[in-house]
Parts: sequence; C-alpha cells; structure tokens
Amino acid sequence: MRTARKITMAAAMVAIALTVSACTTDGGNAAKPSDSSSLSAAAQKALDTAYTGVGSTLEDLTPATPKSDINFYVMSCGQSLSTCAAPTAAMVDAAKTAGWKTTVVDGKLSPEGFATAIRQAVAGGADVLVPVGISCSAAAAAFKEAKNAGVVIVGGGGVDDCDPKEWNTDRLWLENPPVPTPFGTMGKLQADYTWGKTNGDLKAVVVNMTSNPWGSLVTSGYTDEVKALGSGEVVATVDISDPESADGSYIQKIVSVLLAHPDANALVMPTDAYLVNGLAAGVAQAGLADKLTVVGGFGSEAAIDMIRDGQPGITATIGQAQIWEAWGSVDTAIRVLDGKDPQYIGQSLQAVDADHNMPKSGPYDGSIDWKSKFLTAWGK
Repeated sequence: MRTARKITMAAAMVAIALTVSACTTDGGNAAKPSDSSSLSAAAQKALDTAYTGVGSTLEDLTPATPKSDINFYVMSCGQSLSTCAAPTAAMVDAAKTAGWKTTVVDGKLSPEGFATAIRQAVAGGADVLVPVGISCSAAAAAFKEAKNAGVVIVGGGGVDDCDPKEWNTDRLWLENPPVPTPFGTMGKLQADYTWGKTNGDLKAVVVNMTSNPWGSLVTSGYTDEVKALGSGEVVATVDISDPESADGSYIQKIVSVLLAHPDANALVMPTDAYLVNGLAAGVAQAGLADKLTVVGGFGSEAAIDMIRDGQPGITATIGQAQIWEAWGSVDTAIRVLDGKDPQYIGQSLQAVDADHNMPKSGPYDGSIDWKSKFLTAWGK
C-alpha cells in the first residue's frame, strides 16, 4: 500500500509537470500578496483578527475522576493523513495518562474503512470509542451497532449528524463561539488571513472536502466571511473526495484549476495534509507559489515545519491545537463515564505563519498550558 501510494503521487507530479509545460500562466493578471507596509487599515484589522484567533482559558474546568479498567478505542479517519494520525496519537497518550488500555483502528479514508474500524472496536470489547475527523453520517449503521453494543461514543472532530443521534455526545468547544463550530471558525480565520494578505483584492480558489460534513463547514465559514468583509471573491471551488485524497489524484485536479484561473491570488485548503502530501510541491513546480497566498488548516507539525523553513507552496495554516482537542475528547469520555455533563474544552484557533504564532517545534499547540488544566481536573 505504501509503495503504491508513492508511485501514484509520483505519477501525479509528472502529470503536473506535463500540464505546466503545455500551458502558460499570465502571472501578471493576478493580484500579488500585499506587503504589510502597503495594507489598508481594514486589511490589517482582518489579519490581526486571524492572528489573535479564538479560544478559552479552561478556568472553569471542574474535577472528574477517570474510571479504571476502561478499554479505549480511537478510530483514525486515515493514518496516511497527518491531520488524522496526530490527534489519534494524542488521544492514545491522553487515555494512557487516564490509566486506560488503548487501541487504534484505521478508517482508511473511506466509508467502508470507517465501518470496518468501528466494528473492529465493537468486536474488541471497546468501552469507549472516539472517531477522529469523521461525523456520524459517514458510518451511521456501524455507529448504531456500536451504540446497541453499549459502547460509549464521544466525538473526536466530527459531529453527530445522524437522525436519531447515535453518539453519547459531541466534543463541546466554546459556549458562545463567534461561528458555531471550530470548522466554521477555521474557514472564517482563513478568510480573514487571505483577505488581509491580498489587501481586500481577494481572488481565491477554495478546496472543499466532500466526504465528511465538516469539510463543507470550513468552506461555508470561508465564503460567509468573504461576503461579510465586503470585497473579493471565490473564483473557483474544487470538490475533493476521500478516494482522491487517498490516491493522490487531488494534486493534478487542484493545480489544473489554478492554471485555469490565472487571476487567482489565494489557495485555501481544509487541511494541511493535502499540502504536506504533495500539493505544496505541485503548486511550486507549476510556478504558482510566488503569486499565491496558500493557507491550510489544523497546524500539523509537518506543515509548521514547511512554513518555518520557507518552503514554497504554503504560506500559513490555521492552527487548531489538535493535541489539546484530542485530550478534550478523553476529558469528555471521562465525564460521561463518571456520570457528569461534558464541558467545553475550548481549544484555540489562530493563524500561524513565519512571523506570527510560530511554535519553536512540533505542531501548533494552543495559546495556554491546557495540559496542566486537564491533569489537575483528573487528579493526576
């Protein structure tokens, strides 16, 4: 599987090179990202909003005692994507800290894989299951089976959009957020960032992740904020499915759209993983990096490293403190098992670029010492 993926990615890159050699791109038609010294007051305000971000201090977190002898399963949306694998690993760490036995099952970026992984958890005697990065509708029948088997299901980045609901609880974020979900807020901050960087003369290509409902939340958060800002436009929306993510074909698809819109000056991604897994290189190889503000999402370690190192094809990411929110899912599970109401876990979201909010190492990890808050609440 790993070898096949490398071959597919290489083939996609060759296809991009052939496409570029057959096309000419009039870079002069695109509005270049603006120098900060030339920004309008409105553009600077939008950038400052993105850099400040949104989050909580967890000051109101109340005690909850982890139960013993818990068999904890975490289902990754797909271990081949860093933005699935990293929070999965963080949940394992948090659950072990709580004193629980842990097992990872891989959803492999497909509805069939999600269902298989959930059923593996049930067969393995899971007491708790946290699905990372997918919503209930992505595997509704399997979630219903898990619920009927008595498994406690806690959200791990998606939402329970089944009817009737099958999970014990979503993971709660903020009581009164500026946008209803972290995903919508990510899209809003991406819009603030790209609108500010282009001085309000925004012409964006937006990639929409279709296989999970949260992808459309990022996209709608972005488009709604662009409208609210009062200028600029989305020149193209590119729908990408999980199978296209898995086989690497999304790279040529997105680069082709960028080449077809020479006026585009921003590329907006719902997850860093697309950029890390070849798209940033594809954008650079196509000769598009210098004219595009490229922003990802989640603040993965690999994306942060690329931004820090000045690699072309990625400008910024909206960090979502994935490790913080992963521990928040375990905190939520502890409270459900302890008969308590889940609490708002409040992970922060902020724009991260080479000059702002850049961690010294590792992924974006939030704006406070959140881990000590959880450990204190758990009596650790």
